[in-house]
Amino acid sequence: GFNSLVPMKQLSSGCRGGELLGLVLFARAASAQPSCYQLPYSPHCCVSDRLLRGEDVAFSMETTPGCQAYGHGLMRQSGYLQGGPGDPHGVYQEAFLKQGIYNTMSYVDCKTQWLGVNVRQPPQDLMAVQELLFRLRPKLVVETGTGTGGSAFFMASLFHLMEDMDDARIVTIDESQKELNSVKKCPGRTKKSGSLARDKLWKHYVREVVADSSSTAAQMIVREEVELMPPGSHIVVSLDANHAGSFVWREILAYASLVTVGSYLIVQDVILSFARYPWDGPLGAAEALVHANETLRRRLGTFVRDDDVAHFGYTGHMYLRRVA
Repeated sequence: GFNSLVPMKQLSSGCRGGELLGLVLFARAASAQPSCYQLPYSPHCCVSDRLLRGEDVAFSMETTPGCQAYGHGLMRQSGYLQGGPGDPHGVYQEAFLKQGIYNTMSYVDCKTQWLGVNVRQPPQDLMAVQELLFRLRPKLVVETGTGTGGSAFFMASLFHLMEDMDDARIVTIDESQKELNSVKKCPGRTKKSGSLARDKLWKHYVREVVADSSSTAAQMIVREEVELMPPGSHIVVSLDANHAGSFVWREILAYASLVTVGSYLIVQDVILSFARYPWDGPLGAAEALVHANETLRRRLGTFVRDDDVAHFGYTGHMYLRRVA
């Protein structure tokens, strides 16, 4: 399965220090049960310290109802988690994944900023995107899910800092204007987002489209921008609008074919497929593209998962590289 958690496996491999770090970062000691650790985001889930040490004991998380929070059963069934030395049951990896879900659904959204704008992205993914854009130097980025405008503003800032990228364009699409999203999603943190339209970088690089990202109208605007691209230019597509799997699949059908060979389709927040169960989240849509049949590949292109893009310890996204 999709494995964005290899660094956690490596962290805990071959040393007690990794186990201790995983324990300190992702668990709380339960005062009533000194041999049991309770995860802060699953308060009724007791994890035996013997299990955390990798000793041969029953896997209590499988049978404890409280451990079903954040789609525990689905994580196990999907093969998303992979055990390793020092973490034979993938317990630390699951804690890492759940912490990422918890952060994505709560404080990361409004506390992470770029030059005063709510960017609503984990810092490690911002770094991954920065490296990807610098390496590919795409002339067009198509982003669905403008949100507060932070991601588009972040990319515009990067293009401004690069050489020979004055003609780069970012088309960002959302059903709501960024100012309304700022008020709704991050109340009290809207000062900079409200003035983005007047920012020189925003005006130079960004085209904001208020529409359903899967609509014909939005697709026509994107096609207009594609036609203006210099021959041989790279195009990157990032999907971060509605995270229902069926909607993400419609976006894939609309925009995947625009991604140039060697460039990337970023399906954001695939970890939210585990946030509640059952739920048709973005992970299934991304995997459907990777495993597409020949007919779909001729239409959309051939994509492979590239786990090397996000090498900063954790990602909640799936980075798909087009190879044909």
